[in-house]
Amino acid sequence: MKKVIIALSLGLLIGSATTAVAATDKTVQATIAKFVIKVNGTEKKLKNSPIVVDGTSYLPLREIAGLLDAEVKYDGKTNTISLKTSDPLEGAVRKDIQGF
Repeated sequence: MKKVIIALSLGLLIGSATTAVAATDKTVQATIAKFVIKVNGTEKKLKNSPIVVDGTSYLPLREIAGLLDAEVKYDGKTNTISLKTSDPLEGAVRKDIQGF
């Protein structure tokens, strides 16, 4: 009887592990998009093509950030992507404005 309980328990564990793995696998169909990208009216070319999945456009973040003079950082510990834009009022312009 003890062997039957162990065998059933093992079968349940293996079955639930397989289900968990199968539940995370998903096939996604994507279409490579041929968008025209413009920054401040100037057309820009991307090295990596954007894609469209289920009506949503996905663009290469590092390239887009580079076009916008933004910095991209990835923190693997927290699985976080951070964007930092430059301050348009840096340097002398900021000093002039603050002087008023």
